[in-house]
Amino acid sequence: MDMAAPLRGGAEASARDPHRFAPVFLLATARSCSSVVTAMIGQHPALCGLPELKLFASPTIGEMEASLPRFWIERGVTHRSPGLVRALAEYLFGGQNIEALAAARTWLAERQDWPGEAVLDILLERLSPRLAIEKSPENAASDEALARLAEAYPEARYIHLTREPAATQRSMQAHWERVMPEHPLEGQPMLGFAAWVDVNRRILGFTERLPRGRVLRLRAEDVLDGTAGRLRAVASWLGLSRAPAALAAMGHPEASPFARPGPKDSGIIGGYDPGFLADPLLRKLAPPAPLCRPEGWSGHDMLWEMVEDLAKRLGYAGD
Repeated sequence: MDMAAPLRGGAEASARDPHRFAPVFLLATARSCSSVVTAMIGQHPALCGLPELKLFASPTIGEMEASLPRFWIERGVTHRSPGLVRALAEYLFGGQNIEALAAARTWLAERQDWPGEAVLDILLERLSPRLAIEKSPENAASDEALARLAEAYPEARYIHLTREPAATQRSMQAHWERVMPEHPLEGQPMLGFAAWVDVNRRILGFTERLPRGRVLRLRAEDVLDGTAGRLRAVASWLGLSRAPAALAAMGHPEASPFARPGPKDSGIIGGYDPGFLADPLLRKLAPPAPLCRPEGWSGHDMLWEMVEDLAKRLGYAGD
């Protein structure tokens, strides 16, 4: 790809071939171990695990960049999608040092009217013949984002990653308290369970309309059980090698070029979960505990019934 080629924004970008690439998108609620699972899968020699790109959260790059909350600006974050800047720096500008990150940001600034898929196409072309997997939680946060995915890549495949609801809620609450201790989150634990129901229902509604072969459901607890069983299933589903060396590589998420923070003081630090970036070595995840109403649950009987029904549907009955 010639980086000096004419910019293809607006109507010209719409002339792209949506069938040219068929990436893999991992869909999950926040706090579902999606960073480590994506990094693991992406270490297969035929794959590349991308950080959170957030390319489908908004219609254009400019709109996505303009959505950076003031909370993060005040804490030194300088871009709405640090994962996107890091990926462009790594694969278009030769690395993730300060100079490459700056070049990537300039490149994006010149393409504010581009839709997300026009940017992703360039990354996919650069990575070819490797297959890319990407896991932005924003992809499953709205029907609009999922619709953009489906229209942009009509042959994409999807991994629906789940995590037991109580563990997900506890992780959501703990993350909030670490990041914003001065702003206690009201309505817990009900709020976290409601988010778990909302996002997983949206993913199910989206994936159930697709051919069965384009969707794979994984429980994080099974992927991170210390065995290669589910990783072998992923490779088989994608039609990739299940050789011992390939599966062994998938056990080393720390080898990803995005499994560490970006340069200090760059304002481009993240892209994956902060906990994973701080310690990306693979660790087992505890098996799911039996589902029961957590301490502090108040009222909301209908919500709890939805949690129970959906947990059974996602394979958590009887754990």
